[in-house]
Amino acid sequence: METGKWVKIVAVVVVCVLFDIALHLVTNAYSTMPENPNYSMVAELLGTEITVTLWALLAFSGAAYVHCRIRNAIPGEGVRKGVRYGSAIALIWLFAMLEGVSLFGNPIINEFVVGLSDAIPVFLMAILLSFLSAGGGEIVTVQPLNLRQQIVAVSIFAVIFLIGRYAAYIMGVILSGYQTSPLYTFFWTLLMGACIGVVCMLLGNIGDTLSLERRAAKFGFLIFGVNWATFLLFMPLLFSGYLIDVLSRIVIDTLLVTIGYYLTFGPGIGLRPELKASRKMGSS
Repeated sequence: METGKWVKIVAVVVVCVLFDIALHLVTNAYSTMPENPNYSMVAELLGTEITVTLWALLAFSGAAYVHCRIRNAIPGEGVRKGVRYGSAIALIWLFAMLEGVSLFGNPIINEFVVGLSDAIPVFLMAILLSFLSAGGGEIVTVQPLNLRQQIVAVSIFAVIFLIGRYAAYIMGVILSGYQTSPLYTFFWTLLMGACIGVVCMLLGNIGDTLSLERRAAKFGFLIFGVNWATFLLFMPLLFSGYLIDVLSRIVIDTLLVTIGYYLTFGPGIGLRPELKASRKMGSS
């Protein structure tokens, strides 16, 4: 990729980070920051504003990097690719934020508004990045899964995520609210898994040129894993005492999603929509 396009990508990331910060300032009344926070060494050294800005740059850069890596494999053309990718990452980040209701006892409306303040800018960023790559690259058209296949796929992700997360909850590997807020924790975990299944429907058909194992790893570790990791790193970057918990979540959830993809498209289930790709003339 030529230098000029990289400069434009960096500019898009910076603009969307500034938009993200502006939205958080506007929705400050819904802030979920604790009253007496135990800040991390980084936050104590740099201050909360700079630390939060660094996290935003990391998270949005991670999302942009994944887009650059997979944009040719995203179904559709031009802005449609951006809509698919932006919707997928916005859903992941928004649902991730909603776990704070059971973890910290925050009101759901607060978590939802704060989550939207990140989801909207990352959706916008994907749209803008899709314009930068318009006019070149691969146009991927997919014969979509039928309704039954979609239900099966989303259900597999939901069940795998539910089982794996509850094993981690019960063993105390990660923090959870399954004892203090059992009903909400159950439904959030189930819906988070279903959300990841929806993301797979949007982005997961990476192409038949890769083996099933490589496609599963690409979806689990690259598409989901990078965006999940950079988003969750907010907590240990800003607050003390969350590093081990967050690292455990990243590893466990990435493995669960990889397994979910493998089982969904594996020989036992065999959900195989047709994929056709054509090369459009132009720079990519």
